[in-house]
Amino acid sequence: MSPRSLVLPAASLCAGGLAALVYFHDSDLVLLREHLNHPFALGALACLLMAWAALGLRWRWLRVLIGILAGLGAGGALFVGLIALAFTATKDVGFVDGPAPYRIRLQQSPAGLGPDRVMWLSVRRDGGLLSREWDLGCFNDDDPDDGFESVKWTGPRSVEIRVADGRTFPMTLDPLSGRPQSTAALNC
Repeated sequence: MSPRSLVLPAASLCAGGLAALVYFHDSDLVLLREHLNHPFALGALACLLMAWAALGLRWRWLRVLIGILAGLGAGGALFVGLIALAFTATKDVGFVDGPAPYRIRLQQSPAGLGPDRVMWLSVRRDGGLLSREWDLGCFNDDDPDDGFESVKWTGPRSVEIRVADGRTFPMTLDPLSGRPQSTAALNC
C-alpha cells in the first residue's frame, strides 16, 4: 500500500470528524469559535479528500462511485453552508471594555427576512490563545420595546443590559471562570 492510500482517507476522516464536532459542539475558546467554526467547509474538504483518495483505487467502478458520492457530498455541504451563512451571518458592532481581562462583544444579525435585527451579546475573557467567550444575551427588535439599548459594567464581575422600554437585566459572572451565571433573551 502506498502512503497516499493511507494518509488521504485518514485526513478525510479527521476533517469529517472535526466538521461534526464543530457542528454539534459550540466551543468557548475564541480560537476555535472564530477560526475553525466552519462545519460545512470542513465537510466539503472531507468529501474532496475522499475523492482524491479514491483516484488510487484499482477498480474503476468503485473509483467512479466514490467520486460521484464525494462530489455530491461536497456540493451539498457547500450549498447548505451558503444558505446557512445567508440566514445566520452576524457582523461585529463593537466591544464594551470592562475590568481586565473582560469585555463585552456586540454582534448584529438580520432576523429572518424582515427588517428586524437581532443583537447578540457575549462576554469575552482575554487570555491570548486561551481566550474564552460566552453568550450573554440575545435581543430581537421585532417588538420595539424589546430592542437592545445599552450595556454597562456595574462592577468587576457584574453587567447590566438595558432594553428600549427601560427594563434592565443584571448579570453576574462566575468569579473563577468568568462565565455568566445567567443569560437574557427577548424574542430570540
